[in-house]
Amino acid sequence: MKSLTALFYFCLLIYLAEFISTWSDSETSIDSYIGDAGENLIGIDIVNSEPYSASITEESVTPGTFSRTYSWDYEGYNWQLTLPLDNELYEKYKSRSRNRDYDLFASDPYDDRLIKDIAEALSSLSKAHGLEKCEIPGLCISFVQSLNYTSDLESSGYDQYPRFPYETLYENGGDCEDTSILSVAILQEMGYDAVLLELPEHMALGIKSNTGQQGRSFEYEGSNYYYLETTGSDWQIGEIPEVYANQPVHVVPVYRRPMIKLDFKAQCAFSKREGVVDVNVTVRNLGSKRAENTTVYVALQAEDKLSLWDEIESSSITIEPEEAFNYTAKGLTFPAGGKFRVYVQASGEDMVPENITSEWAMI
Repeated sequence: MKSLTALFYFCLLIYLAEFISTWSDSETSIDSYIGDAGENLIGIDIVNSEPYSASITEESVTPGTFSRTYSWDYEGYNWQLTLPLDNELYEKYKSRSRNRDYDLFASDPYDDRLIKDIAEALSSLSKAHGLEKCEIPGLCISFVQSLNYTSDLESSGYDQYPRFPYETLYENGGDCEDTSILSVAILQEMGYDAVLLELPEHMALGIKSNTGQQGRSFEYEGSNYYYLETTGSDWQIGEIPEVYANQPVHVVPVYRRPMIKLDFKAQCAFSKREGVVDVNVTVRNLGSKRAENTTVYVALQAEDKLSLWDEIESSSITIEPEEAFNYTAKGLTFPAGGKFRVYVQASGEDMVPENITSEWAMI
């Protein structure tokens, strides 16, 4: 095979706009290389008789930042990506709630610049190597498959601890949902129609193909999505591990959407005639898209659950991803001796309404 050597340099500016106000801009870069057997690339010896193995090297840049070079084998070539990583940024990702659906980790808007530049680097390398479009997902997955596999319990102390793409790259690996989340984010950025495939105790990818692809596929909304394993190595599109061959599969589409979580605290004052309740509501958007025209509805439900003692609704507001809105419903009343519970609902555009209730109370 004709020897190819290509060097690409990309400037990556991870700009987390409209996110946690303390997050700072980070100027970063991605280096990428490709070489075939017998060549020496930037001090890395490549030997014909030895198969390539995945490896990483790190170099300190400034206090708290470093660059990491990922090196892996695919189609007889050694491929490399160098990513800049930041300790403080990683800690801020770790502080974010895990109480969101898997697809929202993949569509998180604050990883956009990172994912975009990784996708562009892999696309450029694919073009230099002459890969067909149908072969590019294999390169992408070979990169992700080269990362270390670690269970959530081992790495975090929790049974379930899904990670954002930045965290998986920083930690140089994760478990099946972490590598699937990272992979689907990159593939979608590269223009492929990909979904998450959720199995009992496992997660993988599904990638849409209309080119006579062979192997195991799953139908979703009239299209076939072919199984793609993100853990281990050398798995091909459509090839499913035997242990999962007969397991039920749930297709999870990945797209931008808001996701609201509610919390509230209520305070009550009362007299011989009536009780007065103030309800302080926190509305947090854990989704990947702003929650437009969102309203908060607060009511005191009567014991039959159909009647209301009192109710109030907020004006509409917009909540950005990862932001919270606080609303106080003041002066809700109920008659003395009446049994009630607090009911809170948030609703808006492109979102499933969220509601919570308190325990029953009587004063």
